[in-house]
Order: sequence, then C-alpha cells, then structure tokens
Amino acid sequence: MAYKDVKTMAFLPKKILILELWGIGDAVMMSPILAPLREKFPEARISVLCQQHAADILKENRQISRFFIFKFPWTAFTGKYRFWRWDWKGIMRLIMELRREKFDLVLDARKDPRNNLLLFLTGGKRRVGYGWKVCGYFLTDAICLKDEKIHRVEAWKKLLVHLGIEAGDVRPDIRISVEEEKWAGEFLKNNGISDHDLMIGIHPGARVKVRCWPLEKFAEIGSYAAIRHKAKVLVFVEPDGYGDDIAVTTEHVKVKVGLRQMTALISKLSLLICNDSGAMHIASAVHTPTVSIFGPGDPGSIGPYGGNHAVVIKDISCRPCFDHCRYPEPICLMEISTEEVIREVDHQLKDLLKVNKLSQVV
Repeated sequence: MAYKDVKTMAFLPKKILILELWGIGDAVMMSPILAPLREKFPEARISVLCQQHAADILKENRQISRFFIFKFPWTAFTGKYRFWRWDWKGIMRLIMELRREKFDLVLDARKDPRNNLLLFLTGGKRRVGYGWKVCGYFLTDAICLKDEKIHRVEAWKKLLVHLGIEAGDVRPDIRISVEEEKWAGEFLKNNGISDHDLMIGIHPGARVKVRCWPLEKFAEIGSYAAIRHKAKVLVFVEPDGYGDDIAVTTEHVKVKVGLRQMTALISKLSLLICNDSGAMHIASAVHTPTVSIFGPGDPGSIGPYGGNHAVVIKDISCRPCFDHCRYPEPICLMEISTEEVIREVDHQLKDLLKVNKLSQVV
C-alpha cells in the first residue's frame, strides 16, 4: 500500500504538491486550502505547480514552501493542441524534477484528465483528485463529483474533507506585505485620495476579450459614480494598454502597475466594478465588494466567492460557453445595459454606507 489511509491510520505527509496550472483567478480560488493544510500538517513542505502570475499573486502566503513554474500548452486559449510546438523537453525536465521530490501527497481539483495524468507522472504516493471512467485510473483517490455546478473553491474544499481536514468557511486569501500596503497608501495620497474617501475601482480588462464588457459602458459607470456618489474613481489599465483610452468624462486616476501593486490598491477600494476576471477574484480575496459583469462564464462555478458581491448577467440560452462564442460578438455581454450595472452599484453602495456610516449621498 503506497500510503496510509486517513480513515484508519495516521497520515502525515512530509511533501505536498498542489497543481493549479491556469490563470490568476484559478490560483486565488485554490488559496483557501493552504491554511487548513498547514494547520493539519505543520511540518510538511507545501509546493505549488503553477504559472508565474499565480506564483506572484500567492508569494506572500507563507504556507507555501516552494513554487514550480511552468506554462503547460493546454492552458492556452488558442493553438493548445499543436503538439509539434509543445515544449516536450521542458515538460520532461519538469516531470523528472517533480519525481525527484518524492511527494507524499499530490492534489488537483480541476476534473481534467490531462491534470490527472500529470499527477500520475509526478510519482506522488497519494494522488487525490476528481475522476470518472478511465480518468480515475491515474489517481489513488478518485473523488466522484456529482454536482457539475459546484464552485471551484468548494471543489478544493472537498479534497480537504476527503483527507479528514475540517474545511469550515475558509475563503480565498491573498496576503499583502507591509511594504505593499505602504506603497498603496502613498500612491493614493499622491493622487489626492484619502482613506475617508469613497473609492471605486473600474477594471475593464479580462484574460480573454470575449469576457470584456465595452469600454464605453465602463466609462459611463465611472462618470456616474463620480457624479452621483462623489466617488474617487480609479481605472486599472492592463499591461498591454487595454483600458488606457477609456473615456471617463469626470476626474479619475488611471492606474497601470504590476500585479502585486494592483492587488494592494484593490484592497483599499470601497467597491470594484469589473468583468469575469482575475481582478474580480483578487477583490474577493482581499475582502473588497464587487459588481462583476458576466458573459460566457458560469458564476456558479467561477464567480466571486463570498457574500459581499453582486453579479450582472443575461439569461441567454447559449451561455455558458466558456469563451467560445458562436456570434461575431458576445451578445450575452453586449445586451447588458449600463442601467442594470448602475442598479447593482447603487445597491452595493447603500449596503456599504450602512455598514461604514460614510457621509456620501447615495
């Protein structure tokens, strides 16, 4: 027997590997399991196999001992099965490196046969994930997930339950350093924003453009928030420049910074208005309320986690389609009006003002 069953014996892994190979939001949705794992296995080395942006967003989470960085070709949105272009040498080097680690426990919550095969190739003694049909062959513990609509956070928490670990009400968690906190405060001060101001962030970007609500509509929301709520508006510009030409007609601050700095600023906001994006998940992890605008994605599976968030969505028969739109433009997003988003913004701010007793007029 390759491992000790937690139901009958003590199971004390010395080395644990977590797989989260996709985007920023996926890494954030994995983060709730880190603290319970560390509490249950305080002596274990917890490693994470992920892309660089995931390591960046999680680097201040002290439960993690090491990151293995690699971008697997099947995580791309286009050309993922052009096998002749895959970095086969890099993949083989990584697999050999992981096998040398001799992990006692390897975890994945994706329900993806490619990930399950990768778990097997790591040589981990105990491989816990979601299996069905032949896919469970690669796992020592193949959990049956009957509810296809389960949220990704809950899928990770079910792995903890299977290991006999109390999951509780843990939520996504991103840690911000003292230096980052100080930088954010100075940035806001230099732009004429104080801690007592109502700060609203506009993040119009997303990993794929089919998830992006039109810039001109985001601009209307920004102008409305500044005039109606006397809010200080921050507009987050993507690294590739997307959002820089947003036409907010009122005073606002455009922000083009790195991922960690953006996270620190989001933690200072009163409210973030965004698409289905990594920024949305970052906000949930730093306890900033959101109004998120959903197009092809399924908020039941990948929506903002927690009770202080609002989702604006159109009930269209072809969604969710997960980023493969059959139309020239995503009608599920194009048909969402600014009025619908404004209603949710007003509702969120009323609740916020009641809690914090701010003086702005709603």
